[in-house]
Amino acid sequence: MQSGMEPEISVVVDLVEEAYPGLATLANMQEWLEHRFEAPVAIVTTQGAGEVQSSLTSYQVEADAVIVLQFPLSEGIYQPLSAEPLRQLLRQKQYSYRGKTADICIEVDSATFRIWRDKKDRLEMTFRFTYHVPVPRESGEKLNAFDIQEAP
Repeated sequence: MQSGMEPEISVVVDLVEEAYPGLATLANMQEWLEHRFEAPVAIVTTQGAGEVQSSLTSYQVEADAVIVLQFPLSEGIYQPLSAEPLRQLLRQKQYSYRGKTADICIEVDSATFRIWRDKKDRLEMTFRFTYHVPVPRESGEKLNAFDIQEAP
């Protein structure tokens, strides 16, 4: 994983690395589009879908994730990879996952989890997830003394 990565993509990369240990992970879409990788590889991308304030101290971010498992080619035949390791990990964690690199916890909407097997060289998995971010607080002087005046 590259440093300086956005927290939401970082936690999805952590999720993929836990589900597929030893599989290279790529979070740079430009490298994938230019075919600057060697299969097998997991390509990970996220896109923010919105945010709403959920309390006075935090807001909820909603994002979409796409994970592409690019199959290795052996003797002219693609060797498929399975979606089961990721699906089983999500079920085991009850669709809640805390990242190791960025300390945020995502909640995967299991109803949006889709697997696309329509390409011979790859498998694509998509899902929507949410996570909470604290509202930045202004640093300022706190009032510790109050002057109370009683009405006559």
